[in-house]
Parts: sequence; C-alpha cells; structure tokens
Amino acid sequence: PYIAEELAAILQGLPYPRYYLDFESIQFVVPVWPDTRPYEQLPFQWSCQIEENDGRLSEVPFLDLSGEPPMRGCAEKLLTTLGMEGPVLTYSPFERQVIHGLARRFPDLRPALEAAAGRIVDLLPLIRQHYYHPAMRGSYSIKAVLPTVAPHLSYEGLGDVKDGTAAQVAFEEAIAEDTPRARRDELRNALLKYCALDTLAMVETVRFLSTPNPFSSAQHTQP
Repeated sequence: PYIAEELAAILQGLPYPRYYLDFESIQFVVPVWPDTRPYEQLPFQWSCQIEENDGRLSEVPFLDLSGEPPMRGCAEKLLTTLGMEGPVLTYSPFERQVIHGLARRFPDLRPALEAAAGRIVDLLPLIRQHYYHPAMRGSYSIKAVLPTVAPHLSYEGLGDVKDGTAAQVAFEEAIAEDTPRARRDELRNALLKYCALDTLAMVETVRFLSTPNPFSSAQHTQP
C-alpha cells in the first residue's frame, strides 16, 4: 500500500463537526412530477453521518417514498441537518451538483444551499492523489477503497440494494401504487442500509487514513 506522508495531517486538520454526505437520485426518461425534465437528476434520499470532535457519530437519514416530488423536503431537511458550519465531506462531485440543482429549483433556499455547497470537501481527488492499495485493482470507487481500510464492513451483505443503480430500481418499485406495503417497507430498509453504508465508508476511510502508518497496526488485517 502507498500512503503519502502528508495525508494523515491533511485529514486530521479537517474541523468539527464533520458532515459526511451521500445522495441517491432518480432519472426518469418520462417525467412523473411537474416541472421536471427527462433524465434530470432528482434526489430522493440522502444519508449524513455527523462526527463530533470527541469521536461520537450519529446518522441523519432522508428518504421519501410517498410518490410525491421529494426535492423540497430533501432540501429543507438537508439545510436543517448541515447547520451553518463544519466541512461537508463527499466522495465525488455529484453531491455538489445535486445541491446546486436544488438551489436552482428553489430560489428561496438558494443562498443557504449554495453556502452548504461551498463547504464541501471532496475526498475522491484527495484519496486518489495520496493513497493506493493493490487490492483496489486500479479503482478509486468507495466500494474498492473500503475493504482496504475497514475489512469488517462490506456491501456484500446488503440485500436488494447494493449500488446506485439498484437504489433507483428499488425507489421506482417502492413508489409504485401497486407495491404491497410489506414490500415497500422491505425496500425502505434496504435503501436506508445502503445509503448509510456509503457515508459510514467515508467515515472509516478518513479515520483509518488519519492515523500515521495505519498498516503497521496489528489490529488491521490487510485484504
């Protein structure tokens, strides 16, 4: 494994509270909600892990399976959750794009949403520049990085939803009028578990790589 010497200091320097954020969105070929476009990225879910300076971790989830447009509720709860300060950590530019899209859709929320987008720290280019493990096999996906830093966590144990595409399929099924309530509840749980694991994966990645010489720890088993 390769870890740049300065990476631990960079990650340790991130202030608290830290907000680890991941969105799930849907792209309808034929729009189902008013004032939306074909293939428009419309967020219906997010997970936010909030890490305090004493290490305490709490998750705030958002998921709307009502079948009504979820964007307004998504934006409002996001702003309430993120507060006014602290870095918003993501693992791609996608979250920033989604927030800017919400800002364009809701002019009254635009200043607050743009302020939140301005706090984003994208971990992907940081990890790509400073870290590599052979087990990643050339991929910097969070799903490739996670087994190298937290072998105790895995996407393999998830049920119906193991990736973003499956999340979209599950959402479409869940909001369909003929989906039984029991099946909708099953899909809700699967979506919540998947999105929470995405943000927890970021937390574990930052914590592991914040430790100087992490692979020297006897507690870590390399994949």
